[in-house]
Amino acid sequence: MSVSERHLAAPPRAPDSPGTRAALETREFFISRVSTLNVLLKRRAAIYARREFGFTLVEWRIITLLPTLQPVSIRELAVPALVDAAQASRAVARLAAKGYVLRERGRRDSREVLITLTKPGMQLSVEMCRASLERNDQLLAGRSPGRIEALNAEMDELIARARALLDADAAGCAADAGAAPRVGRRGRRRS
Repeated sequence: MSVSERHLAAPPRAPDSPGTRAALETREFFISRVSTLNVLLKRRAAIYARREFGFTLVEWRIITLLPTLQPVSIRELAVPALVDAAQASRAVARLAAKGYVLRERGRRDSREVLITLTKPGMQLSVEMCRASLERNDQLLAGRSPGRIEALNAEMDELIARARALLDADAAGCAADAGAAPRVGRRGRRRS
């Protein structure tokens, strides 16, 4: 019986019951485990970026993303950097002050500022990408190429599924925006 089937077959419990909390803390609750892995990897990356390069994690992301995106606006850069435009803007300002990026007015729209790497920024990006690959190898050490390929394929499928679920949820929210508030599963009004 799969985890989902066991969950459906189990009698309903109050969300705050010890049994439910225990289920969320077990190895069966995959989302929690992925979240834990994400947090641990982000913390390690933040420590490494600060210790080895004197950068924040956002600055690290920007430096490593720019070679394939430049020239790019702050708004466009923020999405793959996984931050909001204000965070990206502050990080770009710090990187510009250090001489790693240039900010120039867009040719088509003078209100738009485009970001590019300077020569030292490009050299730094190469070094940082090399460091990222080393840290990736450290995490995957001891796994065969076939197992790594299988892990990557599984993650690709899960990412695609998560995107589809997000899109469906977003579409549902958009459709509900004009509707009257509904009562949720816990008896609370939802808008």
